[in-house]
Amino acid sequence: MSQPFKDPFNIVYFIGFILVLLIPTLPATLSWLKVSGLI
Repeated sequence: MSQPFKDPFNIVYFIGFILVLLIPTLPATLSWLKVSGLI
């Protein structure tokens, strides 16, 4: 418990945060791909 937090924990937390932010953009990305395909 006396050890400071390691970098991997920080990286995992950061990646998780990014994934949570990207989840709402998935439908928008798919919509843009469909629109690009129709154009």
